[in-house]
Amino acid sequence: MKTTDVVIVGGGVMGWCTAYNLMADGFRGSVLLIERDPLRRNTSTSLAVGGFRQQFATEINIRVVRYAVSVYRDFAELMETPNGRPDISMRQNGYLFLASEKTWPAFQRRHELQTRLGIKVSLMTPEQACELVPEMDPTGVVGAAFCPDDGYLDPYSVLQGFEAKARHLGVKCEYAEVIDVEKDGQGVTAVKTKTETIATRTVVNATGAWAGEFARQIGVEVPVRPWRRQVYVCRTPLSGREFPMVVDTTGVHFRSETGNRIVAAGATASDSVTFDVAWDKPAFEDVIWPALANRIPCFDTLLLEKGWGGLYDENPIDHNAIIGRHPDLPGFYLINGFSGHGLMQAPAAGKGLAELIMRNEFRTLDLSDLSPTRFAAGKLIVEEAII
Repeated sequence: MKTTDVVIVGGGVMGWCTAYNLMADGFRGSVLLIERDPLRRNTSTSLAVGGFRQQFATEINIRVVRYAVSVYRDFAELMETPNGRPDISMRQNGYLFLASEKTWPAFQRRHELQTRLGIKVSLMTPEQACELVPEMDPTGVVGAAFCPDDGYLDPYSVLQGFEAKARHLGVKCEYAEVIDVEKDGQGVTAVKTKTETIATRTVVNATGAWAGEFARQIGVEVPVRPWRRQVYVCRTPLSGREFPMVVDTTGVHFRSETGNRIVAAGATASDSVTFDVAWDKPAFEDVIWPALANRIPCFDTLLLEKGWGGLYDENPIDHNAIIGRHPDLPGFYLINGFSGHGLMQAPAAGKGLAELIMRNEFRTLDLSDLSPTRFAAGKLIVEEAII
């Protein structure tokens, strides 16, 4: 039986980011990442829209994404290997949230917290919002919030960057399915795949939307379920136009994509608890397109080119990340439940979990509010800025 100091289960951005941070911070042990799908066809990272924003309503989420933005700005340099520097196509075109009369008071309340924490958020009149997006019809909009430091990037390139650097620093990877985690009275003792048993005292659950299922498989509970969302890519009639991420009063949102395209998403009837990532094309005509054309009238001539379904690793209790040791199984660490915010929070989450594993404490950012112990203690995180 071979022995590894840390086994990370899951090869999405959380798994590779944690692996990278362990080695970059000087961990002297061995780290093995196990991923069951070499092509990562259904990995949530690969299917993400790619947005990042600091416009949250809770201090912990604002601080987490602010740290992540600083990492993404320096990503090419930080993830450089002898094979070169990754290009994550980071665009800080901003996030523009549109407010209705009902939601405007919450915008103002959030703005106070955001500015106190140093986030450059401007509250705007509808006329000022139209200066950013001249094509917009402001009907029903009473105000807006804009942060120019928000934006979007290429999710798969981020994943590749973390993976390449982690491998360069000595992280090993195997493609296999973990079928069990063995335990004794002191906690985790080994990870079992279909072909081998690997002795270890530290296992990281980085399985994304499968986190709850994986935990139940080994006899513990993690409040995470797979929640399907839809994404649509359209060609626009506007040539050479770049938009911020525009979040409509309906919740439908879109951002620029290369080649006069936009990437759009929003809640549809297809949103459900399932591992099936089937694409719901009709929902575009029923929900997404009408909202887009209502807000941007020239979008009534959009051409739908493609789309896909993807999975949130949804925490249905308070819709926020779960980072830390599992309270019922020593040696079992969680980095789960990001509920659609994983890519924008990954650098801070991976950094924090690596510090907890290595030093038994958070040092760079205090992520204790995101501990899995908060559920039993009733210390939930109420985040109202969810899309």
